Amino acid sequence: MLVNNLYRVLSQQIDAGVIRAGLEIDAAHDIFKGHFPEVPVLPGVCMVQCIKELIESAYLLRTRIDKADMIKFLSMLNPVESNILDAEIVIKEKSETRIVFQANLKSSDRFLLKYSGSLFILN
Repeated sequence: MLVNNLYRVLSQQIDAGVIRAGLEIDAAHDIFKGHFPEVPVLPGVCMVQCIKELIESAYLLRTRIDKADMIKFLSMLNPVESNILDAEIVIKEKSETRIVFQANLKSSDRFLLKYSGSLFILN
């Protein structure tokens, strides 16, 4: 949905239930014209979607959000100032129907998002 549109994956590695990825946000994307025109900010819903898409890509699955136990938006990202993100997703449990995880997104040394929840596997 957003990959190769709003962002692109620069690197991705999966090791012992941990997904690490480097992302580049497209600062010229149309979403920033409305959110917000003079001071662009990456919408929180897009950060949540990035985590979902990274998990789907790592496991070659389609999912939907099942539960969000905790979502904390800690800092705003202005993609003109910094457009590189680091994602880390720790898979706590994976079954045939669900993936339980804890994730964070950072830009440089700033945490943007801390998120724990689960995804329902569709396929």
